[in-house]
Amino acid sequence: MVYGSARPTVLRRLDTIHHSGLRICTGAFRTSPVESLYIISHQLPLDLRRQKISALYFFRAQSVPKHPISQLKLPVSFRRLYAARPSHILTFCERAKMLLHDSGLNNVSVQFSDFFTFPPWEIPQFSFLNPFSGFDKSSTAPVTFLQLFHFQRYQYSSFVPIFTDGSKSDGHVGCGVVSPSDTLSYRLHNCCSVFTAELVAIFCAFQEISPSSQRNVIIYTDSMSALETLSHYDTQMHPVGLEILSVLLGLRNKGFYFIFCWVPSHVGISGNETADTIAKFASAFLPRALPYPDIKKSFVSHLFSVWQQTWSLQSNNKLHSVKPLIGLWPILPIREVDVKLTRLRIGHTYKNLFWILGYIIDK
Repeated sequence: MVYGSARPTVLRRLDTIHHSGLRICTGAFRTSPVESLYIISHQLPLDLRRQKISALYFFRAQSVPKHPISQLKLPVSFRRLYAARPSHILTFCERAKMLLHDSGLNNVSVQFSDFFTFPPWEIPQFSFLNPFSGFDKSSTAPVTFLQLFHFQRYQYSSFVPIFTDGSKSDGHVGCGVVSPSDTLSYRLHNCCSVFTAELVAIFCAFQEISPSSQRNVIIYTDSMSALETLSHYDTQMHPVGLEILSVLLGLRNKGFYFIFCWVPSHVGISGNETADTIAKFASAFLPRALPYPDIKKSFVSHLFSVWQQTWSLQSNNKLHSVKPLIGLWPILPIREVDVKLTRLRIGHTYKNLFWILGYIIDK
């Protein structure tokens, strides 16, 4: 972030130092192309790394209430000044906003992560039922799960059943809620994870329950990770999880009694199947702030796609013919073997140096 305000001529000095460090770590020769060094060590180029650190810090600041830079905006007069003098370097917030334009995240709002939502004596107690814990889904017939579910419904027949589910596919993220009287389905921002979609579905179920006269409610979900997260409160909890616990505490104070239950997916439980279907085809967009973990993952994925596009243009690079897609290499515990394999992959070995330099350097 500090170097982001430096001139390009100054930043190029850092590139030289960075390349030297990568050569030392990988054992590559100084004649090796720098693009190959990035790929062989799986390290972002410094310009992309600066973009990553700056953007993630900007988003993190937006997620903290009353952060000093979260409300900083450049006055119109200064915007005109910078527009008239393109050589002047913009402030940090303005530079970060420019980075977000191509990633599709320039108009999103970040959900606050208030770690002091609950005082220690008011942390909600969360638990859930799992009547299917003794059965392996891969080796158990679906009819067995259906019988267990119907028996569980018989035990809690006085509770209103509500099913929730989240879905994520290429270019679509949605959540669905199914109650005896209504169904709700919403589409979420494409950068949201399926885990976030599952949590948002539970949160939407609370909004459906709140105006109801029914006080005993049982919520069914097929997301074990969401239930496990809600049952282990800590300061690093998912922001939507904190939001759920806050609403849960308020509804309990109003006389609501909730039971949460895990159900296996795709075994024929009608409520769960309906929730899954409406989540996959949800069209009504739900405008809400996005959690920082999802934004971080989306932006990092965007940077790696930019890096991949740059690497794809290196068609004459020897390493590109070996590894056209950016990814991690298998770990070799023996340094000498790893160095030799690295030089072979890059295509710059002692024999190549003789043809390039006209002499062989000392080992």
